[in-house]
Amino acid sequence: MCAGCSGLEVLHEVYDLLGPKTVFVNAAGCLTLLATYPFTPFRGSWLYTAMASAPAGAQGVRDALDLLLQKGDIGPEENLEVVVLTGDGAAYGMGLSATSSAIERGLNFLYLCYDNEGFGNTGQQYSEATPHGARTAMSLSRAGFTGYKKDLFAIWTAHQPAYAATVLGAEPLDLARKVAKAKSL
Repeated sequence: MCAGCSGLEVLHEVYDLLGPKTVFVNAAGCLTLLATYPFTPFRGSWLYTAMASAPAGAQGVRDALDLLLQKGDIGPEENLEVVVLTGDGAAYGMGLSATSSAIERGLNFLYLCYDNEGFGNTGQQYSEATPHGARTAMSLSRAGFTGYKKDLFAIWTAHQPAYAATVLGAEPLDLARKVAKAKSL
């Protein structure tokens, strides 16, 4: 992982909080580069999707689990918590439509975005999360990025989800409280 990125830290903290009965859905990006089958640093179930498809993948997993529960093919003790974990490239950019749709429909999973303000897996190209004036690998002028960072939190909360919060991987107690609150809803 890139220096300063909290993706892996958040992943391990959320595993610790939710336990082994968690399935992570990850859009293609930085965390995709951490492991190659059959070697993995992950401690539980993991699904990789195309960059824009993590919310759809998460809903497919959630629907399958709900159907298995309803049919009695698995018991409540075998149910899994579904968590989307993506970088800002998928959350702010290519996956924004799928995420907005998922929130609008009230789909049942947690969504965590690690925002490193650029596409870290491609050498820190600018993304929709890059602040105005920031220097990136794609900066053509000394002025840096000429665009403006989207306010993802405002976009998501405009859909009035059951719960939305900002967290920092460097604040594990705050993360724990917010994950517990989200899980309780």
